[in-house]
Amino acid sequence: MVFSRIVLALGLGLVGVTAAQASIVSFTNSTLAGASSVLDDSTPGYAGSNLCVGHGTCSTALTYNTGVGKLTVTAQDGPDFDKLALVNHSSFNNAGLGVVTGLQKHGKFVITDGNYSLSSKKETLTLSFDNQVSLSQLFFFPDDRKTYDLTHELDKFDGFTLSVDGGAFVEYSFGTQGGQPVTFGSPLVGNTFTFGYAKHKSVEDYYLAGMKVELTSPVPEASSVAMLVAGLAAVGGIASRRRQQA
Repeated sequence: MVFSRIVLALGLGLVGVTAAQASIVSFTNSTLAGASSVLDDSTPGYAGSNLCVGHGTCSTALTYNTGVGKLTVTAQDGPDFDKLALVNHSSFNNAGLGVVTGLQKHGKFVITDGNYSLSSKKETLTLSFDNQVSLSQLFFFPDDRKTYDLTHELDKFDGFTLSVDGGAFVEYSFGTQGGQPVTFGSPLVGNTFTFGYAKHKSVEDYYLAGMKVELTSPVPEASSVAMLVAGLAAVGGIASRRRQQA
């Protein structure tokens, strides 16, 4: 009976410290409407030289440490033969993540894109989390960051497409103006989210400014695991002494 009560107490304690963790992941220098927190590590990692100096950071992949685990962002310009692209993290206010297209020339990547937002039906932006997450909100900014356009350019007549874990692309409406959250009635659950250009609604160039995600399978903190191990060891010791006394 004592053994059962100890195990139950340890289990309840572990559950208490591994509650689901929500995080606003922000990719913009601006404040997002309704956002209560920002990116845990605001310095993206990239390999090689940065070809987007003056426009932010770009590379074949950018990695971030977020409140829900590691995030890797990549871009493509496909699906035809010219699918080479770089993901761009804009340094401008009221911007975010975009796609830079180009080509390989003499062993180097040459930018042929004058617009670093998602601005073509071929461009896609893929965000891959190392943990499964529940996506409930998205934040966007339009390509044109003038004061008027920030609140008028993206609306319910414009849209974007989104694929979860390699599934079919589904088109959604921006619904509200730039910087305001697009909220899903039922959160989307997965590890990988790929964004694309509108296919049926009016097309607008856009930056992905941020997202609200939550872990679906909370990972125990190191201290919690240590506490559980120590507790089980103590329980094992009690059981061993009882056997010796019997």
